[in-house]
Amino acid sequence: MTLKVGDWIIVFLFGCLVFFYFRGIDLVAKGDSFEKDVFENKWILFILDFQDFSCMTCLDSFLGFYQQLPLRFKTSCAWGILVMKKTEKEENTHTRTSKSFWIAEKKLRGFIRANHIVSPFLMDTNQVFGKWAEMGSSVLLFDRVGKMVHRYNFPLTGAQFEEIFEILNR
Repeated sequence: MTLKVGDWIIVFLFGCLVFFYFRGIDLVAKGDSFEKDVFENKWILFILDFQDFSCMTCLDSFLGFYQQLPLRFKTSCAWGILVMKKTEKEENTHTRTSKSFWIAEKKLRGFIRANHIVSPFLMDTNQVFGKWAEMGSSVLLFDRVGKMVHRYNFPLTGAQFEEIFEILNR
């Protein structure tokens, strides 16, 4: 059995994949354990009400806070939910086919691209987080070490901003 050039390329690429996979594990294992603990034990969930897209103070507060987060935290420990309320006309229609859903999805995509948001954002059209959004757009901070969940409404005050980063750095 002889291997063709294409087969050798596949074997080479597989070998590179295995090498870099185990090399990556080795680099993570040698990393700073404090930093690893911080990122494994703190999570953030942003709950944004679609109606707050017209509240520039709320969006500015969210963006100011989000931009201060370390990149590693943004990519692995932060998620966002955009809550959309159905109109009376849409109560009996499938959400993904409604016109307001497509408008909201397009606004969300543009907002994410324009502001370089790297955290995943989901659209809640089924009102799973509807009760949270009724209280206003907010940030939920899950602190596994402190065994607490903290909730802060946007716009954040300076004291809240400092308190959140104090919790994140513990």
